[in-house]
Amino acid sequence: MKKPVKTTPMVNKLLSASLLVLGMVLSGYAQNTCTQSLRSAQTAYDEGQLQRIPVLLESCLNSRDGFTDEEKTLAYRLLTLAHIFMDEPQKADEAMLALLKFNPQFEINEGADPAELINLYGTFRTTPILSYGIKGGGNITLVEVLNSFGVHNLEGTDGEYQKDPGFQVGFSVEIPLTKKLTLNPELYLMGNFNTYVNNFGNIDSLNRFIRKQEFTFSHLTASLPVTLQYRLIDNSKLNPYVFAGASANYALSSTLNGQTNSSNESFEGPTEDLMEQRFALNFNAILGGGIKLKVGKNQLLIEARFNYGILNQLDEDKRYANQELLFNYGYIHDDIKLHSIALSVGYLLPLYKPKKL
Repeated sequence: MKKPVKTTPMVNKLLSASLLVLGMVLSGYAQNTCTQSLRSAQTAYDEGQLQRIPVLLESCLNSRDGFTDEEKTLAYRLLTLAHIFMDEPQKADEAMLALLKFNPQFEINEGADPAELINLYGTFRTTPILSYGIKGGGNITLVEVLNSFGVHNLEGTDGEYQKDPGFQVGFSVEIPLTKKLTLNPELYLMGNFNTYVNNFGNIDSLNRFIRKQEFTFSHLTASLPVTLQYRLIDNSKLNPYVFAGASANYALSSTLNGQTNSSNESFEGPTEDLMEQRFALNFNAILGGGIKLKVGKNQLLIEARFNYGILNQLDEDKRYANQELLFNYGYIHDDIKLHSIALSVGYLLPLYKPKKL
């Protein structure tokens, strides 16, 4: 009985390398052959020998390594034209659908393509059914004071809410409704921050001479905006747009951190939770604009928006609920609305589902 022949690791490596080289050579040969087939099919089309075109293209269209992507698009286009002019409408539809499934962003050249191809293209859905992606950026919070409150004489104070940078990051979906209008639901995680500074000199309810208060407010919110976009210019590369809508916002956290300086002491305590005093649900009106830039098959966008807070953030029945704020910091929460200006960048991927209309 013969013993099996053993191969050394070096021999195995040489065999693997040889097979790889052979595969590359065969792939290159197949591609060169298909390139020649495409040229022959184009010549047949120019000479009116339309019946030869399906035969010349079929094997390479069905081969994974046959055509390059650009060649495959040209081959499907040529096959569609052949079926159109051979008066085979069903096969022309099948070839056009195959073209759009392979290359959903195929576009007609209205200045050069035959009218029959342009008309057939117009009978298919060629736009994305939706686009999806991510957005993120920064914001600043604008505080609108509705009513001021304090443990001191308000006439001698100089309280101001300053604008601090925040952030937003989220997921976006765009659903085309018409050529001009797009529905845009989104889901954001938003961080809004602002600093309250009050310089004054008077007596509070505990007979302390308060000199200064400085607090940092931090708000973390889950936001669900729904807007309607209007496309300003029809351009396949660069698309400016405006939008308007509203959002529902659910507060995930709301805190205060800071200090109060008085004649007796400077108090700086732990971070205070404001959730008990604030409404968990609030709403924004939204107005904005942006621009989309085509990058390959996808889109890069830059947009700015103004979020107008509709409701008072404070539950008035809970204004005095936080005793630490009241007696240690000497602070009573004002009635406020929170607005913001946000700038975001995003990246969108289109989802196509071509079909005969």
